[in-house]
Amino acid sequence: MSYLPLCLNLEGRPVLVIGGGRVALQKCRTLLQYGARVTVVAPKVSAEVHALPVEVREEAYAESQLRVAGLVYACTDDKEVNLRVAEDARSRGILANVADDPAHCDFTSPALYREGFMTVAVSSDARDVSRSVAWRNAIRDAATSGVLPLPRGGEA
Repeated sequence: MSYLPLCLNLEGRPVLVIGGGRVALQKCRTLLQYGARVTVVAPKVSAEVHALPVEVREEAYAESQLRVAGLVYACTDDKEVNLRVAEDARSRGILANVADDPAHCDFTSPALYREGFMTVAVSSDARDVSRSVAWRNAIRDAATSGVLPLPRGGEA
């Protein structure tokens, strides 16, 4: 698989996260940084997810929940549920990401470094996530230490 890196404007757009644990928390935090309107659906949702400014529905996944989604993340620990979410989303023309299962993803989430309005995304086409994170961290460390002097500009 080969993925095209894109920058999406998620400001105010509805994103559905199925799952309420650690992976869902990570996805929600990132989505909120980019202005998404996030709804989380899971029978059990962690206190950390509840503390975020997201809509939480503590219930099992149902296809009808997709009617409010522009993008979907399947982040449960149940592979069958994740695959059903992806299939249901595709049947409605909605892009889906199945956490830790790139073969069933329409898109992947890159390792991100953001400073102000500038963002660097590092992707390995979901083949080596730890390497993507290492590259992102090296870029961040070089930029913040001054080793990699980033041009400064005015706010756009």
